[in-house]
Amino acid sequence: MRRLLVRRALALMCIAGLAVGCRVVRGTERNNHESTRPVVLRRMTGDAWQVGELPSSILEGMPRSGGEVTVQIDADPPNLNVNIDSDYWGAQIVSNHVSESLVTNDRYDDPQFRIRPALAERWEISPDKLTYTFYLRKGVRWHDGQPFSARDVIVTFDKIQDPNSKAAAIRSYTQSIRSYRSLDDYTVEFHMKEPYFLVMDGVFASVLIHPAHVIGSMSAVAYSEAATNPLNRAPIGTGPFRFSAWKSGQAITFVRNDEYWGKKAYLDRLIFRIVQEAPIAIELAERGELDVVSRVRANQWVKLAHSPLRNRFHRSLFYEANYRWIGWNLLRPQFRDARVRKALTMLIDRPGIINSLEFGLAQPTTCPFYWASNACDKSLLPLPYDPVQALTLLDSAGWVDHDGDGVRDRDGQRFRFNFLVPTVSEEAARMGTKMKEDFARAGIELVLQRVEWSAFIRRVTTHDFDACTMLWSQNSRDDPTQIWASSSIDGGSNFVSFRNAEADRLMRDARAELDDERRDAIYRAFGRILYNEQPYTWMYVRPQMALFSKRLHGVRNTLLGWVFEDWWVTEQRAGRSRFN
Repeated sequence: MRRLLVRRALALMCIAGLAVGCRVVRGTERNNHESTRPVVLRRMTGDAWQVGELPSSILEGMPRSGGEVTVQIDADPPNLNVNIDSDYWGAQIVSNHVSESLVTNDRYDDPQFRIRPALAERWEISPDKLTYTFYLRKGVRWHDGQPFSARDVIVTFDKIQDPNSKAAAIRSYTQSIRSYRSLDDYTVEFHMKEPYFLVMDGVFASVLIHPAHVIGSMSAVAYSEAATNPLNRAPIGTGPFRFSAWKSGQAITFVRNDEYWGKKAYLDRLIFRIVQEAPIAIELAERGELDVVSRVRANQWVKLAHSPLRNRFHRSLFYEANYRWIGWNLLRPQFRDARVRKALTMLIDRPGIINSLEFGLAQPTTCPFYWASNACDKSLLPLPYDPVQALTLLDSAGWVDHDGDGVRDRDGQRFRFNFLVPTVSEEAARMGTKMKEDFARAGIELVLQRVEWSAFIRRVTTHDFDACTMLWSQNSRDDPTQIWASSSIDGGSNFVSFRNAEADRLMRDARAELDDERRDAIYRAFGRILYNEQPYTWMYVRPQMALFSKRLHGVRNTLLGWVFEDWWVTEQRAGRSRFN
């Protein structure tokens, strides 16, 4: 789960009688979760636009070089150094396309995603899985013309392994490394403390190598900061695209690297245009200023069913490896009791939120892993939406309205908390409004607190919140250490401060288990702990809904992101982009 993903969505409050903020939940009302489960969109042959299938024609034809493509993204990344920041868009833009790792996953090889060569052309693994030797490509050059060598690999790992760097998230994957060294200018050897099942995916395919001639003399602190590390704003990589410009709040531009060591990209120019407001993104698509609308909102998806845009765009609906969650900060006294957290989950009308905010397009989940993987225990159904049972649990935990003021209290403390959401997320705000109403009926006071994205990230990473909501983006298989280990509370992504000795043991055991079936069984046991403890309320898996211009070809949806270097266009844009 090395990618942090908060997707912003604009949803209508009330439509067709399914009002998120209008449903009355009374203390005596029960609701059968099964009866309100959304009907997940079913694929069918026929009208690709209606069901959101990319037609086979998008892969047909002879690729041609040239042209530019403009992709809408909904936020400025904090920076473009993915090693120190797990931002979704930063990773999607840079990983494999601008900066490269020793090896890479074949993004079209679903579900295996087998390892392929990248900056290392071959490798050897000792029989005991404790020594990995990588033989690097010769003749590779950085975008500034300097030669690539083993020193770049060593210096990059030095910065990541240094506890003074802000690479704690990715360091949770590299903690099994005992030592590493260069054997010569083009050979690097890593020694492991113990076997680690995800070492190729989570380490050697994830750590992006940076140029030693830029970062070699930096401290780990300087490496982490944009003010002292120019790569954080203007990356120098070895990949098929090289950085051109970044106009904050407007666009990030890349151009083809004609000196790339491997297969060259087709596009001359790739522009990521920052458009936060979903309606404006649709307007820009209508005006021909966007080739890809990457985040179509659920309410827009419904409205676009009969839009004239279908004459110039393809629609795509793709269920990614993700889940939206509400996190309860276990450092707060209100949330320390698992009975309370379970009650809060049962007070949230998750089926109603899915049907109204997400228009029935999202899927309910209870799993901390990729929803379709065997690491998920399919027998763990979502807790029912049951206000009556929730009130009983709150009473048993001692949260009762002792003074008759309408708000539950315990030991003189009122059950009041702030629900932190980023200002750009209308989806989270609508959800918070619905929760506020339902919780009030149960004697709980929720205060919706909206803050700017940078402040939101700063507060969740420093545990300065009561409750919050985000969306995790995952891979097909993952190591949950970054999110759930006690060691990840400080510096990792365990924002809710979950601490459980048995869960820590299971995660350690799973890391060293190389057999997929046995490891999945361990993870199912781990998932049952989370299910019983409810440090998160698992909300749903949300599909990626996007629009692709019909001038664009070579596009495939994958769990690991788009492969921009395979994209090509059939015709030039009428005018040059203002972001050149």
